[in-house]
Amino acid sequence: MEGNGELHAKGILHFTISVRDHVKASEFYADLLGCEVERVSSHFAFMKAGQDFFVLYRNPEHVPPNGPKGTRFHHAFIVTPEEFDRARDWIRSHGIEELQPGTQNHRSFPGRHIYFHDPDGNGVEITDVTA
Repeated sequence: MEGNGELHAKGILHFTISVRDHVKASEFYADLLGCEVERVSSHFAFMKAGQDFFVLYRNPEHVPPNGPKGTRFHHAFIVTPEEFDRARDWIRSHGIEELQPGTQNHRSFPGRHIYFHDPDGNGVEITDVTA
């Protein structure tokens, strides 16, 4: 819609995930996904996943966005097929419950997908999107 006066975003700089303890959450995402901790303050951890960024925001009043096994609201991270297998093994070895997709007909993206909750109850998806 060129020329109609609307802004046209080129991408996403970062998104923010609410957590109870941003330091512990940063360790979880670093251990599982190899995300880099760029910097930490008293209220956030600025994280890097590949060339993308996200913020873990310390929110003492954090409320998980889904029900106990819900995944409709989630954050999706892309990995290679080899890393997908490693991530699935890591999740299982740490006793994290694998959950079902938030929609019945999940076929928006190809590949394999794992859904689970982070320690704060946020929905997380890991996908290799290549299969």
